[in-house]
Amino acid sequence: MNKRIIYQCITLFFIGSMFACGTKETETAVTETAVSNIKLSAEQKQNAGIVLGELEEKEMASEVSCTGLVDVPPISSASISLPMAGYVKSTFELLPGKQVRKGQILATITSLDYIQMQQEYIQALSQQTYLTSEKSRQQVLNSEEVGSKKKLQMAEADYSNVQAQVKSLGLKLEILGCDLKSLAKGNISSYLELKAPIDGYIVDVFLSIGKYVQPTDELVKMVGIAHKHVELKVFERDLGSLQLGQTIQFEAEGMQGRGKVFLIGKQVDLATRTTSVHGHFNNESDELRFTVGQFINAKILVGNQKMKTIPQAGLARVGKGGFIYVENPQGLMEQVPVKVISSNEAFVGVEPLKSLPAGKVVISGASALEAIFAKD
Repeated sequence: MNKRIIYQCITLFFIGSMFACGTKETETAVTETAVSNIKLSAEQKQNAGIVLGELEEKEMASEVSCTGLVDVPPISSASISLPMAGYVKSTFELLPGKQVRKGQILATITSLDYIQMQQEYIQALSQQTYLTSEKSRQQVLNSEEVGSKKKLQMAEADYSNVQAQVKSLGLKLEILGCDLKSLAKGNISSYLELKAPIDGYIVDVFLSIGKYVQPTDELVKMVGIAHKHVELKVFERDLGSLQLGQTIQFEAEGMQGRGKVFLIGKQVDLATRTTSVHGHFNNESDELRFTVGQFINAKILVGNQKMKTIPQAGLARVGKGGFIYVENPQGLMEQVPVKVISSNEAFVGVEPLKSLPAGKVVISGASALEAIFAKD
């Protein structure tokens, strides 16, 4: 019985080994038969729009590729709150994306503390009026030597105290947006007005009628429409190429824009090994089209240098690089991987990642060839 079990195990092991060897041989065969070149007929070349030529040496702008965001400075963003607690009495149609003007009322807040503070201010004003008269009366009596010097000093001290109280309460009420001239006439308001401090757009709202809010609560978040800029992250290896005033080309969701390097950070982030580079838009129309927080891909033009170039139609782009194609003397099309160094509307600066074979370079129709190679 034991011999029979051992025999079955040996048989299974042998069959498994044969299967594994067969798999390796199959994989080797697939690898060896991978397409490295193809031959096209004259008709196929014509249909694909293939034009042959040469790589040209041209002077093009060297580029530093990076990514970043559209942002605004602190002066163009606002987190709105109230320095006094209360209950939300009313609010308006504040939806994210809604444009508001500086000074526009966003909500009203009922506050008993606010009412109490206005009352104290009016009482302090009345006391100040009385003490002003009392101080003057004591000064007259003292000048005629019929009054007490001590009473004059007390009147002056009381006047100074109430004057400080009036000034202090007035400043607090001004911060809360109170009209002191109207209040001095006895017009006490029962609510506070929450106003927009800048021109801009609503980002988020944390208000609802009846909600109790405190000074630490963020009630509305806004972003301004002025002073947009691009905030880029550049790797430390590229920092030596950067200078103020260099051109930035950037794009996001099919939109393109241009700007200038305005500030270069002085510290490298230890986690990402990048530094912030701050750029300004060249024109207002670009600034209006891009949205704050939008992700962008950017290129900083850092100078000119001579490089091998090919027309845009001669490059099949794949990721950040691509392929160019060479027809060798035997008429076979060979695929050559390249690194993209620079580009403009007409040409692409490339660096072949393997030695360039002898023959003519395809300068138009590369995308069709890339599809043929991918299919084969």
